[in-house]
Amino acid sequence: MSFMDRLTNVVENRIAPPLIKISKNRYLDSIQKAFISLMPIIIIASFFVLLASFPIPAWQKLIEPISSYFWAGNSATMGLLSIGLSLGMGYYLSAYYKQIDDKVDPLSGAIISLFSFLMLFPIGTNDKIGSYLPADNLGSTGMFAAIIVGIISIEIYRLLVKKNIVMKMPEGVPPMVANAFTSLIPIFVTIALWWIIRYPLNLDLVGLIMAGFKPIVAGGASFIAQFIGVFLDRLLWFVGIHGTNVVTSVMQPIWLDMLGQNQAAAGAGNSIPFIASEQFLNYFVRVSPLPLIILMLMSSVKRYKTLGKLAVAPSLFNIAEPVIFGLPIILNPILFIPWVFGYLVIFVISYLVIASGLVPAPYILLPWTTPGPIGAYLGTGGSWAAAILSTLNYVIMFFIWLPFYRILERQTLKEQNETENNA
Repeated sequence: MSFMDRLTNVVENRIAPPLIKISKNRYLDSIQKAFISLMPIIIIASFFVLLASFPIPAWQKLIEPISSYFWAGNSATMGLLSIGLSLGMGYYLSAYYKQIDDKVDPLSGAIISLFSFLMLFPIGTNDKIGSYLPADNLGSTGMFAAIIVGIISIEIYRLLVKKNIVMKMPEGVPPMVANAFTSLIPIFVTIALWWIIRYPLNLDLVGLIMAGFKPIVAGGASFIAQFIGVFLDRLLWFVGIHGTNVVTSVMQPIWLDMLGQNQAAAGAGNSIPFIASEQFLNYFVRVSPLPLIILMLMSSVKRYKTLGKLAVAPSLFNIAEPVIFGLPIILNPILFIPWVFGYLVIFVISYLVIASGLVPAPYILLPWTTPGPIGAYLGTGGSWAAAILSTLNYVIMFFIWLPFYRILERQTLKEQNETENNA
């Protein structure tokens, strides 16, 4: 058995199964689905930041009277993200349990999760504005509390429904009304639990959860953790597993916490605290396979040239599947090194360049299909240096791909010529 066969066997049978099992965990799956649902809101929040901070003097002068409105728009979206996460978490986890028990209602679960979370935020009063809900920890900083409270609340709801500790309605009652009354006792028990914790016991549970997760966020945001994440992403893709989805299912809460803190720092005029965010990966590291496709377009191998023509348009928007599965990159021992270690090289280069201060760190989220240099420019609030670095990474990847692709091309060309001569 060759080295590549042994490596593939280890990845497929030792590394991949536990990671896939983790990514399919009902809690992580619900979290990921909730974040996906919130993605339009997060992008709109980032758009407000882009409008407020775009570094063109004429633009800044034009918006000066209303620049605070843009930051207010960000605060009303990204600043309240945990509310949406709590709602989505309750809905998707309840939807999972509905497959097991039809009496579990996803909408009721969403409501239970949301109001359980809000119960932890005491309503304040002010002579000028009246009652208000403190929003300091309703943004990215409250995400972990929203997740934990949502999970516990839905587990209580599901358990009470399973034990049939619910109000029973007579037959003929419309399903919507029946569901509302079925959830009455679970809602009462759940809300009462969080009320006791927050008021009679006077525990700031959100603050305690934030403090507990601080080391985890710091560790997950580190160079080493993100480096390992990129390595696993590429390694899993190499054996045909969607590595990005697997890594994202674990990293997404950490990435969004980083995004929230980066945007808050940008709004306050401070330096961006986190470099290795998801935006950093999208704009500088996980560049499209365009450099490889350019080589394919110049190839003497007919199949590669044809595939290159088909794949060039998707690759401009970071869609790599045509090349991953069509060339293929998957289980191709010749392309293993550039696919896995090539991206790690540009990860290290980009991190060091940004850490040195030559290029600003990104803090604005754009759709993942945004071409790298454009994403780098807009994602950093309009830095040409960022766009140049992203473009340079395409060039670096071109030269990393080049020698390995030439080996593959010579091998395939030889097979092509033998086939044509035997025809």
